Amino acid sequence: MHLPFPNRGKQLHKVLTPDQIQLVQGSWALIKDDLEKLGLIVFYRLFETEPQMKTMFPKIVQINHENKLETNIDREMLARHAVTVMEGLGAAVESLDDSRFLNGVLVSIGQTHVHRQVKPHMLKKLWPSLSYGLQQVLSGNYTKSVAEAWKRVYDYICVYMKHGMENPDIDPDSNIDLRR
Repeated sequence: MHLPFPNRGKQLHKVLTPDQIQLVQGSWALIKDDLEKLGLIVFYRLFETEPQMKTMFPKIVQINHENKLETNIDREMLARHAVTVMEGLGAAVESLDDSRFLNGVLVSIGQTHVHRQVKPHMLKKLWPSLSYGLQQVLSGNYTKSVAEAWKRVYDYICVYMKHGMENPDIDPDSNIDLRR
């Protein structure tokens, strides 16, 4: 999906319709009270489908020679990290009506991830696991329309996180224009 890159304060409405925002926020309302469950599903799935990503979490995953999870994972630390990530996702979902604020937050999160050696191309690796987690937790409420809306939100998040990763020294609250 190609996202338009107009001025930061006007962007979101060109990527998501009001109905899509409502679908994402409505589905989030159904799952926001158990972020640990969603987060653990997402990260265990990520480690299963993208085993090389385990190396990005050296304090959480101690990799054995076969690069398997088994007992080599600190579940408590993973749960804390998963909840933090899901809380960040929730903050984004709850800010979908305020592009200017949301974009600054996403740039800042991207900048933080640079210091953890996360590369922009790695962001897309999380979507299949997030989609899987949403489907597992939302079950029948994860319709095709809901999935498409979430994908658009995730793509939007990635655009601004990537901008923060590529520009670790900019002020995230400055007026960002991503037109290229």
